[in-house]
Amino acid sequence: MTFNEIILGTSPFIFAPQFGHRTRLYELDFEKQPENIQKILDKSYEKGVHKILLNRSDDLETALDLSIQNGNEWEVIGKTNLDKFDEDLQTFSKYNTTTIMLDGFFVDQNIEDNNYDIISNYLKEIKSKGFIPAIETRTPFKNIPKIVESNFANDFDEIMLPFNFYGYMMDCNFLNNENKEKINHLLSVIDKKIIANRTLATGILKPKEAYEFISTVDYIDSVCVGVAKVEEAEETFSIINEYKS
Repeated sequence: MTFNEIILGTSPFIFAPQFGHRTRLYELDFEKQPENIQKILDKSYEKGVHKILLNRSDDLETALDLSIQNGNEWEVIGKTNLDKFDEDLQTFSKYNTTTIMLDGFFVDQNIEDNNYDIISNYLKEIKSKGFIPAIETRTPFKNIPKIVESNFANDFDEIMLPFNFYGYMMDCNFLNNENKEKINHLLSVIDKKIIANRTLATGILKPKEAYEFISTVDYIDSVCVGVAKVEEAEETFSIINEYKS
């Protein structure tokens, strides 16, 4: 079995730190230049990527507005770090938002602190507003067993986690056969929609080698992939589409 959905990631557009020196280049390309982001959104949509993981950012939201005005009917997953939760909900409600996801730093820290109730309460509020509740974890090997046994296990429907052969930004060293079997087992028992991100290991892996590996893994429903150039969107999504079921 392989994934059947591609989601456009937006980390390059919010200058996420995991890209190292490229983060500064992304600032130069995108800060106060939403039209540059829009071009990438439009090309991604053209390549069949019709869902976007929306991190809060004025430039990104303006770019999304421009892309929608250009006739692209984006479906949105809103991602909140809870700093401005009510404002986030209000913003996401402007779009065709189906799902709202709790950020991984928030989720993982509260799991570490045994603050399961606060996670549960936010998920229930998201559901009460008519959205599909989702969570992110950045440490799946450590936290999926805890999540399965937690009091919020039935409060969400989708989970996003890092997934790539090198184990980059994961809590393992390489997804060798042993770790691959472990993660397959963990994904099977969680019984949720699984979204894999970090699939290209922030550009360390080429799309073809990354997705040849991912296509051999069970239980992944969607992949979330960020691109930072129009040409990159053309090449990357053309390749990934070859592996989509």
